[in-house]
Amino acid sequence: MQVLFLFFFFFVILVDGSVPCDHSDAIKSIECKPFLGKLASKMAEYANMPPPDELKGFSVICEEALSCMKEVKCDVLKNATVLIAKTCTGINLMSGPFGKCIENLRTVPPSLKKYPCGRFLQTEKGRPGNCQMYQDELKCTTKLVSDKCGQESVDSMNTHLDYILGMMEC
Repeated sequence: MQVLFLFFFFFVILVDGSVPCDHSDAIKSIECKPFLGKLASKMAEYANMPPPDELKGFSVICEEALSCMKEVKCDVLKNATVLIAKTCTGINLMSGPFGKCIENLRTVPPSLKKYPCGRFLQTEKGRPGNCQMYQDELKCTTKLVSDKCGQESVDSMNTHLDYILGMMEC
């Protein structure tokens, strides 16, 4: 069965036209699979975005998976590693000051009269708002995050703004 899997694995890689995976890449992917499985099973426990404190644990698993996958040489596995890295970026963002800020703003909603952009935090579960909040209403969002959570949260939001917009497909 394992030989059949490896044959299929190599066949798909070669047909794809990318740099083929060699035996060491196949072995490395099998060695790294437990980290990815652990991360996937932890994430499956939550219907929406887990709280920041839980995400800290996810972050450790992410780093272990990325560290394990850094030795792969073939394109297909490198592409998978890029996707894992994007997931890890989101986990790190939402487990840090910005994620904690979003959780606090959902727990204690801001005045919608003062911060009309805050309305999106109640309707967009599992996400830190929506596109409008980080594009058309970015000034309001920045003021909200600054006033309620401080400069560290604003800095985190600004540093990851491209990621946030990409995650929400803006």
